[in-house]
Amino acid sequence: MKTKFITGFILLTAVIIINSCENKAALPNITVQCGDDTNKLTYSSDSNSMQAIINVQCGVGNSSCHSPRGASGYDYSTYAGIYANYSNGLLSEALFGKGASVPQMPLTPQAGWDICTLNKFKAWIDQGCPQ
Repeated sequence: MKTKFITGFILLTAVIIINSCENKAALPNITVQCGDDTNKLTYSSDSNSMQAIINVQCGVGNSSCHSPRGASGYDYSTYAGIYANYSNGLLSEALFGKGASVPQMPLTPQAGWDICTLNKFKAWIDQGCPQ
């Protein structure tokens, strides 16, 4: 009886301590203003190109991750390479997540990666990744 009481008391104390350590402060509501540049995105257009972002953020331009013979095994140096991963859903999964088995991309964000860039990827994917 005494053992059950002590065990119960320890568990109750642990729950109270853990619960009291939780940060209950409300997170500030941050609004990021992105330009209206998600209309008519294409892979290689001069005015609203995804290719420049892909080259920097996906390691195409620095011969690392998604370049020919890159570490990932997915070559994004061509439209056909990135379109293949759009078609099978891997591009969306890698950027926006779908379970613990897919790492969130980019693994090492480069200068210029922000919520606006992520919104551009989402809009481009939603538009069918036009070339």
